[in-house]
Amino acid sequence: MRFLRLFWFQFKLYVSNQYFFWLTITSTVSIFILQYTIAYANHGLNDSIVWIRSAVFGLWASCTTAAGSIGYQRFQGTLPYIINTRYDERGSLVALLLPASSYGLLAFPISFSLAKVFSVSIGKIDFKFILMVILLWVAAATMDILIAAFFTLTPNALVYEALISIPILLLAGVFGNEKFSLALMNISQYFLPLTIPIKVLLYPNSSINILAYIVSLILWILLILIMVTRINDLARKKGSLKII
Repeated sequence: MRFLRLFWFQFKLYVSNQYFFWLTITSTVSIFILQYTIAYANHGLNDSIVWIRSAVFGLWASCTTAAGSIGYQRFQGTLPYIINTRYDERGSLVALLLPASSYGLLAFPISFSLAKVFSVSIGKIDFKFILMVILLWVAAATMDILIAAFFTLTPNALVYEALISIPILLLAGVFGNEKFSLALMNISQYFLPLTIPIKVLLYPNSSINILAYIVSLILWILLILIMVTRINDLARKKGSLKII
């Protein structure tokens, strides 16, 4: 319950920021309009990939804001109060970072609503679809934690947010034709947790390599543990992060 209260508190702070609030909305709407225009010109409005790709883009756009979350709290001087509590500091940091990916889920109902309004094919929304959205969120949240931890080592994290947005989506096969995307996904699925959920959402008839998802997720979790240990060493033993 303590974690949920911390998360809810951080979530309210997150959505109260106008930049964070509108980023998911504008990113989803803009990419949807772009894809709709192309699909309309090519008579491809019967393809559900239009709205699903827009939703994935909007979700990840929100996730990238976590890159500078720890650094921003450090800049404000509130980071010591977040981690130096009776509650586990790792849980406090996770509660700080989760709002980015959680709020990003709003991209799916936004994109779905746009698809309904503009008569774009919705496709089949079943248990498999919902499960893939959940796995996508888990992957995005995990990647958020590592990226945020890594960017703690640089004072320019906010500047670098754009550098992790499109490149990761390209590697995950979000953009490109089906043949190219699937070929790329068969490689990136082993080191990017986002790939498998995106692959199944965009191409429902493709195979599900759950082992690749688990392997990539474990890889990122191990990297998180290594990075957190490194940051903890710098902060507590050397004081170079100016956290304590």
